[in-house]
Amino acid sequence: MRICMLTTTHLPHDGRIFEKEAKSLAKEHDVTIIAFSENGSIQEDGGVQIVAVRKPSSNLLHSLTLWRAFRVCLNHKCDVIHCHEPDALLIGVLTKFLKGRRVVYDIHEHWPSEIPFDLGLPNATVLTRILEPLLSWGEVLLARFADAKIAVSESVAERFGRNGTLPVIVSNYSIAGSVPPAPQAGRSRNVIYMAGNMQLFHGIRECIQAMSKVAATFPDVSLTLVGNIREDIGAIAVKTDPRPVITMTGYLPYREMYETLREGSIGLLVFQPDYYNAYIGLPNKLFDYMLCGLPVVASDFPEICKVVSETECGVLVDPTSPDAIAEAIAYLLEHPDEARRMGENGRTAVLERYNWGEMEMRLLEVYRLVEETGRDNRFRGR
Repeated sequence: MRICMLTTTHLPHDGRIFEKEAKSLAKEHDVTIIAFSENGSIQEDGGVQIVAVRKPSSNLLHSLTLWRAFRVCLNHKCDVIHCHEPDALLIGVLTKFLKGRRVVYDIHEHWPSEIPFDLGLPNATVLTRILEPLLSWGEVLLARFADAKIAVSESVAERFGRNGTLPVIVSNYSIAGSVPPAPQAGRSRNVIYMAGNMQLFHGIRECIQAMSKVAATFPDVSLTLVGNIREDIGAIAVKTDPRPVITMTGYLPYREMYETLREGSIGLLVFQPDYYNAYIGLPNKLFDYMLCGLPVVASDFPEICKVVSETECGVLVDPTSPDAIAEAIAYLLEHPDEARRMGENGRTAVLERYNWGEMEMRLLEVYRLVEETGRDNRFRGR
């Protein structure tokens, strides 16, 4: 089959979309990713064609973005449109009616809470209480026209099973075997926080404050932030005394990202409970930390707690408390054998259980069913 993966918010080389799903599907199908960038271009990478559509300079012109995506999808020859956001799903459903293409909906987030947050609307206001159920209703309605649905976790999937079959869970597990074991001898006191687009809800302010407290006992401790920084980290750090040592790498390609993680000593994952999607999230960075053998300090939230508790790969904390984060970091630095055991537990769990190999099989099976359904529909139409 010819598969067109459409995303309106992610980069073309996004970890889930490109590194995992597209490369896995390319083993059996022709795959194209349609995504947005500052300059439109067409290229081929790892057996996957990438069509980068030019993005307007302002987010206020998002409707123009969608119109451009719609035109590209209409003109692109494909059998299935794999949609990664609700607006991409709208485009997919329209092309289904106009061109007869099948649609797969890939549910990454709890979008009814994510979209108001992205728009800058305060949580739990009258407007968000009205908007969230409307967005949920519209998304679930559109999803009924999809030929198959997949989701990153059970918490994200549950809304779609009330009037039909639950989506297939295809979690953001790491690609096992892609990273050699982390070096143990002489590992530095380098604490790492990784995020695609780092914002305050990731707990950056709390981490900087926590690192300042840790530095009082461990002066050589440092914080490395991996990803695109959307906040003024310098301004936050200036207000912290003593000011911790912070390195910002910016966005790193997949391989360089893993090399940076391997040089760390602790992985931070302290999402704040600012909105529901953050609270129920199961970020792929958790499994990347685990794969690299890093013990984690993580938010005591449902999906994260389930993995960390079952594998004993880290310490769960109240992410709103810099003191709690600092105590967890200090504990791991003071108990290197325990930290090493947690890191080894995490890596073993990824290699044996939380790895992309099983998810790849699920994804390919979903597409086999989609292909069979399409073949049956063509037969009945003759």
